[in-house]
Amino acid sequence: MESDDKIRKLKEALKDRNCRIEKHSSVMEITFTQKEDAGWFENIFEDYQRESAVSCLMSMRGPNASQKFVFNVRDMDKFIDLIGKS
Repeated sequence: MESDDKIRKLKEALKDRNCRIEKHSSVMEITFTQKEDAGWFENIFEDYQRESAVSCLMSMRGPNASQKFVFNVRDMDKFIDLIGKS
């Protein structure tokens, strides 16, 4: 249940971004439908890596032009905090 609460908090932190969030067993997946939102996330991801909140970004563009990011979350609380500050 703690994981569900953290996903809810992450969705709240990203509420102004048009995205879908999925948590898999070992990775997080966020899909942005707006190019601007995807660009924002890609630009700030490097800072999140320096803060040791996330690692190993893989970016994919789907057939419907949605941008998907798959990555590891090392510290979900720190990740949520950093997104809230961005």
